[in-house]
Amino acid sequence: MTNVPPPYRPLRGAEPPHFVDRAEGEDICESGVVAGSIAAFAAGPCDPRFHRLVTSGPAMGRTALLRAIGHEAARRLGWAVCFHSCQPKERALGSLAAEIESAILRRWPVHAGRFASEVLAFGYRATPVVPVGAHLHPSNPLAVPQFLGLDGEISWATLKQFCRLAGLFARSLSRGVLLVFDNAERLGGGEVESLGHLARALSRDGLPVALLLSGGPQLAERFARAGNFTGCVWPTSLDWFDDGEAREALIVPAAERGVDFDEEALELLCDAAVGSPLEVQRLGFAAWSAASGSELISIADAREALGLVAPQVADRAS
Repeated sequence: MTNVPPPYRPLRGAEPPHFVDRAEGEDICESGVVAGSIAAFAAGPCDPRFHRLVTSGPAMGRTALLRAIGHEAARRLGWAVCFHSCQPKERALGSLAAEIESAILRRWPVHAGRFASEVLAFGYRATPVVPVGAHLHPSNPLAVPQFLGLDGEISWATLKQFCRLAGLFARSLSRGVLLVFDNAERLGGGEVESLGHLARALSRDGLPVALLLSGGPQLAERFARAGNFTGCVWPTSLDWFDDGEAREALIVPAAERGVDFDEEALELLCDAAVGSPLEVQRLGFAAWSAASGSELISIADAREALGLVAPQVADRAS
């Protein structure tokens, strides 16, 4: 493995080189959260897990999970995926239509003209702002004007209608659209609740537009207080890695590069990570670097990794 870079990504929010799909709560019939989501998307809005709310504490792998679901929805189902990283007190709904438009045009550029004539030309119901010289024509989707309300944001009714038309368009292609909102608890007042109502409305119409939201434990409480749409948004609470999941996250990317772990080293690293997906990546990265080209990561390498990443844990483990 000489000069091979570490196959781990020790950064918050980064998708790991090997994603461990954790079991979905107590439901042993499901192979994992990602697999369950893809099965729900394939089944359609009739599936209770079609829309999902993922909550956990920090450094539990929420963003990596969302990216994995989005990746699989695009790869296996051919869906368009719109990934939105929410900012504090953001008004996201006003920009949602434009983001969906971009995601669809990136995914199905060959159908851009049809999308312009079937969705963009009829999806807004406010005063148009038309650039000078622009002409509305199916073959020129970029010339389709953006329709905004007086406050610079489209109305709730307009957004709902746009999502409905986008869903009909995707369904005509035997595909769907996935809207991902990472850190949704950061959104401004009423935004999260409005997304819940949007999910309910789209499901009621049987449209293949799925919402996937994530946030801290307080977001689950916020949804529970809203009450009237919780039946159509499936709650999923992420827990820490168990020992088998931590071992998988370390062993698989190393084995793909011809590198093995000494059993004692593997046990030490898993214990030190205490179930945190982020710490698993950090310790794997440090141990790989300490091994310096060896085909076996030894207990000495693991101890060196602990000394670099978490000296306080190394003291407790010694």
